[in-house]
Amino acid sequence: MHLDPEMQMGATSNVVSVITALRCLSYASRLPKLDWGAIIRRCMRYEDQVAKLCTPESSVKKGVLRQECLLFSLSHANQFHSLLVFLDELFDLSRFRTLDLNLQSCLLLHLADLIKIFSLSRVEKLFDDVTNYFSWLVSSEQYSTEEKSLLRASCWKGLYLCLDEEFLDAQHHMSNLENCMKMLFALLPAVAIGESCSGILKEWSEAVRCLRKANQGWLLDLLKAPEGTFMEDNGQFFEVVKKIQAKARLVRIGSIPLNELGRLKACMLNTRSQVIWNVLVEVAATLQHAEESIKRQWLLDTLQISCVTSYPSTALRFLGLLCGNYCKYMPVLVVDADTVLSDLPVTLASVLLDCSFGGVAEAVVLSLWTLTERLYAWALCRSKDNYTPSQRSIDRTEDEMAALLLKVTHHACVLLNNHLPVDKRLKLANMVVPDTLLFIET
Repeated sequence: MHLDPEMQMGATSNVVSVITALRCLSYASRLPKLDWGAIIRRCMRYEDQVAKLCTPESSVKKGVLRQECLLFSLSHANQFHSLLVFLDELFDLSRFRTLDLNLQSCLLLHLADLIKIFSLSRVEKLFDDVTNYFSWLVSSEQYSTEEKSLLRASCWKGLYLCLDEEFLDAQHHMSNLENCMKMLFALLPAVAIGESCSGILKEWSEAVRCLRKANQGWLLDLLKAPEGTFMEDNGQFFEVVKKIQAKARLVRIGSIPLNELGRLKACMLNTRSQVIWNVLVEVAATLQHAEESIKRQWLLDTLQISCVTSYPSTALRFLGLLCGNYCKYMPVLVVDADTVLSDLPVTLASVLLDCSFGGVAEAVVLSLWTLTERLYAWALCRSKDNYTPSQRSIDRTEDEMAALLLKVTHHACVLLNNHLPVDKRLKLANMVVPDTLLFIET
């Protein structure tokens, strides 16, 4: 085919013809012995030249011809050395940075094909270049946040396809892949509830899909979070949040066992709800389809932890999420932090009416009563500004929530008082919560 960019008339049809020809030849089992490397390089240049001649309304999207050149080269590089050299140059870090976004994404998607045709030493360099590229991309202003996420998503997808290949059982390939996944996970942004950035959502989707294929021992090591208190001022807190979010999603699809989340229960509920809320929602959503015995245990454990945590509002909000999740009258999971708290008396009472929760109803309500007594004593001390060491176990950041928390738990105890022993009912009946206590100035 005669490629003449000077011919404005028919420029679009020429490009379409070249694209169609390359697409067909990509599936050919054999090709005539030509200098295909030179042909492909010329096609790559040709698109740039005719792009100036094509109108915005043109049916040919920019970059499609280059992508077809790449796919053609991947199909036949094992037969023609010139195509292998072309791909080698294209994925060299200095050249790769200059490529269009779509072409970069396409190359990352086809990592598995590159591994098949490159030598072992070149594969090592390939993964080094990928790592260096994404490290450079962090501070680069070449792309927007969403575009960077989409590029990382392409790489995750490329790695997923690599993990699907049987030949990757070799240890040297797995080591490269695991190092690359570790690097990408470090760059993965924590996802917020109601996240609107499609790039971040796509990145998370591809990351979870890829991690699901990884060796479970390696995966659990990657996602290992400290079992002590989560310190907000610790530089690793963001990483911990991300690891729990990833664990929750992997548990949801059956990739890792639920007890991996259970180990972090106490730590999650001993953290300010404002900074751990997205994680709590992820975990609650994961528990939605758990076995009834597991649901009961999480409900009971959450209330027991609320009696000792420094952040009772976190435990109660999570309890609200669980109850909203388990309640058959709630068709969707409510994720507003204030709503789940104010609805808690009703949703908890509804859940405990379910026969599947009957076995733990008394233990749950007894823990709720213990928490109510704790909050009542705490509120009294606040009104007199006279804390004992036990009351000061509740963090000062919770002070502004004192009235609401006491009101919620007291109301819940009243609704569920039939599960309390007689002496507790008498105490509840005699517990006076005056307005002056509920509405203390903070």
